Amino acid sequence: MAAMSAACRGPGQTRNGTDEEQNPRVEIAATIEDQRTKVEVVEEAVEWVELESGDEVTRARAARRLWERGHPRALEANLRVLDDAPDGLHPDYTPAVGALVAIGEPALDPLIERLDAPEEMTRRRAANAISGITKGLFGYDGQRWSGGEEAQWRDWWWAIGYDARLDAAGRKPKIDALRAWSAARKSGR
Repeated sequence: MAAMSAACRGPGQTRNGTDEEQNPRVEIAATIEDQRTKVEVVEEAVEWVELESGDEVTRARAARRLWERGHPRALEANLRVLDDAPDGLHPDYTPAVGALVAIGEPALDPLIERLDAPEEMTRRRAANAISGITKGLFGYDGQRWSGGEEAQWRDWWWAIGYDARLDAAGRKPKIDALRAWSAARKSGR
């Protein structure tokens, strides 16, 4: 009888119908996934080491790669390298500015704080990123506006009136207005 029931089962199957040996394709897939995970861990470690590089282009690339991977600390990394590797034609644009715009609303409050930085160019870069983020919040999709939102955003931005060239006393009310606006957004007002 035991020989007969064994004959009814497929090769490599136990009495409960499961494979005695793992399917080789499943093993290969698990190995590949394990290798991907290991590679990602190594690449992430390299990126964190590169953030300490003496070369600002290396630091900027490392922070941007963290953003591209969706790493939870990409915001922190890109804020840290906000001034690194500026564009030759547009010095108020750096790879971090683009990444922070893409990160979006979570970057707003830390960028608002940088609007009062000692260096004017840091303030310009923070304002550039805030401008990009808020355009998205008003309806800009990166290529076009969906309706009358552009005029609304422009009116709002001009009403804020932030200018990185202002002295600290002149910047303060503008920064306070942005802080209040951000707080109101968070509270749903």
